[in-house]
Parts: sequence; structure tokens; C-alpha cells
Amino acid sequence: MPTTKNSFERHKVLDRCFRDRTKKYFMDDLVRIVNEDTFYYYGTSVSERTIRKDIVYMMDSEGYSAPIAKGMDGHRAYYYYSVRDYSIMNLPMSQQEMTQLSDTIKMLSRFKGLPDCSWMEEVLVRFEDTFQLTDQSKGIVSFAQNPYLRGMNHFTPLFDYIINKSVLRITYHKFRKPSVMREIHPYQLRQYNNRWFLIGYEPCMADKLPVVTIPLDRIDLIECAQDVIYQEYRGIGLDEYFDQIVGVSVNIGAKKETICIKASYPAAAYIESKPLHCSQRIIEKNCDNIVFEFKLIPNYEFETILLGYLDECEILKPIHLRRKLHKRAEKISTNTK
Repeated sequence: MPTTKNSFERHKVLDRCFRDRTKKYFMDDLVRIVNEDTFYYYGTSVSERTIRKDIVYMMDSEGYSAPIAKGMDGHRAYYYYSVRDYSIMNLPMSQQEMTQLSDTIKMLSRFKGLPDCSWMEEVLVRFEDTFQLTDQSKGIVSFAQNPYLRGMNHFTPLFDYIINKSVLRITYHKFRKPSVMREIHPYQLRQYNNRWFLIGYEPCMADKLPVVTIPLDRIDLIECAQDVIYQEYRGIGLDEYFDQIVGVSVNIGAKKETICIKASYPAAAYIESKPLHCSQRIIEKNCDNIVFEFKLIPNYEFETILLGYLDECEILKPIHLRRKLHKRAEKISTNTK
């Protein structure tokens, strides 16, 4: 039986019953109690058959080797631990679990630029010494991470500033423009297209945007503004806020629109299998093309993605987006002649 979170929650409830010596737990009691404890979280009920399988798994050596005994009260069986102080919650991690945890920590430690991971190395040394773990991590999972990205030296201090709710004075530069000082109340570090951005509140922009987005590679210097009171974020959830767009750029005054595109194959198949946005839905489909609908705030990132499919796509609406991409396509054509 796979040790999913759902099954482990059932095992914890059963463990509590088997440890209780104040009453006898018959099968119908176990089914009822497990359902009462887990239905609220998972919205599904379990059968007697499931509980019986859980008991078999808990007793198995691949499970917990639990000393579950069965007593008889007339013709009815009740269940309990034959070892009074036993609990599955007191068991050490198995060799397999420790190996999996070790591999996971090694995988996470490969993220360059993330907060100081030196503690991971100490933990790994202890794991390997205690459990005779060998280096089994051979690149089973690989992430698209750009180790040469500028500005990643700011990641760790920004991470700490966000946790400590510190107001920042950031020296920031746009391409080919002089640097400027910006007061930022930091809320989140967000990644898009292998590039990291700082999301925060900027008082001078508050009447235009609830939060601003600052690429880490355009930050020259960060200082803590200890004389300024930190402003907590009070808008909609940041994930919900950025679900309105593709990427991280929200245009000032922009509003959500309904966008329809008609894509022919093979572009249609790519867009269907890898949605361009969480709002994407199919409103028409045939053997020649698919019509997709999106409800989002159009921005530069979304337009750029559409440009990549433009030779096999037609923008049905809105017309202003169709014209805008037409101009960008004309410019591309001119520059490549």
C-alpha cells in the first residue's frame, strides 16, 4: 500500500485507538472513528475493507511492524496493541525514508543563489554516517536554473528582509538610464522565465499599482531603512493577483479582458497540452484548429508568447491586441530583411 498523506492520517487515528486501553475498539468503531477524524479534511469516507487493509499494512514489515492483536468479546473481534507503550509515531525513520530525504535535500541544495544551504551539508554528513548512505543522487531530477543570472547575490539578503519585515532603500537602474533610489516594502520573491523578481509596496506608486515588480538583475544596492515603518500587504493574495496575467508585469490602469485566438495544428496541440494561462479554455475544436479563450490582463509577456505562435494563430479578439501584434510582427519582418 502506498504511504500517501491520506493513508498516513488514517494510520495515526488507528494508532490512537490501538493504544487506548480504556475501551475495546471493534471494527465498526474503527471505521466510524477514522471517518469522523478524516472526512473533514478529505471529503471522502472509507470502508471496512480499507481499514482492514490498513491494519494488514501496519502489521507488515514494509509498514510499521505494529504488534496489533485481536481479542474476542463473544463473537465480535476488537483490536489493540499487544505492547502497551508501542506507537507508530515513536518509530525512527526507515532506511528507505532516510535515503529519500537525503536525496531530496541534495536536490534542493543544488539551487544556486538560494538562502545559505550550509546546514544541509551538515545534515547530509550525519545521515551518511548514521545510515551508511552512499551518494546515489545522479541527476534524476534537473531544474532549469541559470547560474549566470545577474543579481542573484541579492536573493539571500532579500529573503531575510522579507521574513524580518524590513523596509528597503534600493538603488535601481533601468537599461541605459541613471540609477534611482526607491523605497520598497518587500513581500515576495517570484520567479518567471528563469529570472527572479522582488514584489513589494512602493509608496510613490501606491495610487497606480498595489505592488511593484523589480528584477533582481537591475538592483545595484540594498540598504535597510530603519527609520520607516513597514507597511503590511493588504490586497488580494499575491498568487491571485498574478493569476490575472502571464509573467510578472502588470500595466498601470490595465484591466482584465476576454481574448480569443484560433490556432491551427501543430500549434493548437502545443497550446492545448501546455496552457498559456490558468484561465485558458477551449470554446471550439475541430480537425483543423482549436479556438482558445483567455480572461486576463494582456501584457508584454503574453504578447511575446503569442508572437511565437503567430504563423499558426489568428487573434479573433480584441481587435486592439490583433493590431498591436501585427505591428510587432511587421517590425520583426523589417529587422530580419
